[in-house]
Order: sequence, then structure tokens, then C-alpha cells
Amino acid sequence: MTRNSIQSIRWPRVVTACGIIVLALSVTACNTTKATIDTTVKFFSSTSPDSLFTADGMVARDQKIKLFTGVSYENLRQEAAAGSGQYVTSLAVLYGVPVEKHQEFGRLLQEKHGELFTTDLKEDNTAHLKTVAALNRALLADPSLTQ
Repeated sequence: MTRNSIQSIRWPRVVTACGIIVLALSVTACNTTKATIDTTVKFFSSTSPDSLFTADGMVARDQKIKLFTGVSYENLRQEAAAGSGQYVTSLAVLYGVPVEKHQEFGRLLQEKHGELFTTDLKEDNTAHLKTVAALNRALLADPSLTQ
């Protein structure tokens, strides 16, 4: 048997093995994705699962804010210290702050940084919820930002 004929016999086996591996990984990935989403929802939800959604099936605004703050906590923390950035802007949009007041919102985050970001998520897995609660209080004290 020549070297070329041996390689031609191996090639279909390699392709078949790769196909089986890809199929197995895609099936496993589906399960992992669902498990990851379920875990994330449970981790970030401080309320019952029904309160995650509005009557029309959309994620409730306050839950979007909590989820966003939890997922982007460290980036948001850094940008809030500077008073601007894409995470600060995204949070402003989630809160419904008009575009012309985004800079003012960033200044509020910068001024209140010590009150908003009191701990690290690694130390306290509810740090993002404390940040949201503190920010909600700050916005209640200055409602002009969200009007």
C-alpha cells in the first residue's frame, strides 16, 4: 500500500471524527447555554421569577438595570469614577435619562462613586443590587435627570 492510499483511507475517518466532535459540542453547548442563563437569572434576581417580566412578557426595566449593573459591574465602576464611558451611557439609557442629560448623569455617578460602589462583587455577590438601590435613592433626590 502506498503512502497516498493510506492517507486517503485516513481522511474520511478524520472528517467523520471531526463531525462527531462538532455535533457533541453543539449539543453540550445548548445545555450549557440554558444552564448558564438559568443560573444567571437566579443569581441576579432578588425577587420571584414572575417579577422579572412585565405583563407583555418583556423583561422589567428595574430587572434590566440590575442585570446590566451586575454583568458590567467592574467596567461600570471604573467608568463611573471617570464620569463617562459606554457603560455609564448604557446605564443612563436604561434609566431613561434624556441624551442631553447624560453628562450630568455621569457627573452624578462620579460624585456619588463612594456611596454607589461600596464593595467588590467578588466580596459581596449583591454589590450590584446595593449600587442600584443607592443610585435609585440618588435619582429620587434629583428627579430632574429622569424627566
